Amino acid sequence: MNSSESPQAHLQDAYLLSALGWQRLFQDSLAQLQQAQLHAMGELTQHFVALYQDAWDQWTARFGGGVPLDG
Repeated sequence: MNSSESPQAHLQDAYLLSALGWQRLFQDSLAQLQQAQLHAMGELTQHFVALYQDAWDQWTARFGGGVPLDG
């Protein structure tokens, strides 16, 4: 320890590092939450695409000649 540094300065540095650690932990957890939300939204979108495709195939089979266009 340098003689010009006081114990109070070390205490302030430890407090700042602790606050920054908590801030980083909070930001990391928010980023993980956002990634989980985006993943869930992507899964939900795939379900809606499948439902739309099924409805389109049923409509095409009924009103478009009996056979889906892609199948």
